[in-house]
Amino acid sequence: MRNFFLYTFLVFCFLTKKISSFDNKLLDQLENYLNQLNNISSQFIQSSTNGSEETGKILISKPGKLRIEYKKSKELLIVADGKWLHYFDIELNEIQSVIIEKSPAWILLKKNLDLKNDFNISKLEKKSGKITLTLVDKNIENIEKVELIFSSNPIKLKKWVVTDSQEIETTIALLNIITKKKFRPKTFELIKN
Repeated sequence: MRNFFLYTFLVFCFLTKKISSFDNKLLDQLENYLNQLNNISSQFIQSSTNGSEETGKILISKPGKLRIEYKKSKELLIVADGKWLHYFDIELNEIQSVIIEKSPAWILLKKNLDLKNDFNISKLEKKSGKITLTLVDKNIENIEKVELIFSSNPIKLKKWVVTDSQEIETTIALLNIITKKKFRPKTFELIKN
């Protein structure tokens, strides 16, 4: 019995060390990049393991503002207004809203992101010119994990993969990120541009 407790303690110590032994310099670089990622627009391709694929445009302004417009499926508009993330089904004229902090978008919309304290980091990997940062947060509803994928030189967000509680993966690949000085005041309101 004593050996079992000793073994359990050693395994716990090993796992704790492994979890906290991420490359802090690289983590700081990613955090700095994400904190500076503001007032951007980008075309995107969204694909899912359930077979769906969409394209569109995403606009981000910190803190807490987001607009996602889909090209093909013009029935859906997603807007974050600083507090709420709204899913507007234009065809049905219905809105579903969630507090931003409970959505995966929060990772990109938080003003002063502190990766080590705001999220549980389950993986940080750098290989073949690519960096993968996997975050887990029990406060994000119905989401198992979010993977942010960056190019490594220079560090640039290329895509993110959201895995939901049903293990469906949705990948959003960014194309041609453009930095803006600012957006029109009504950009992040629930109106069709």
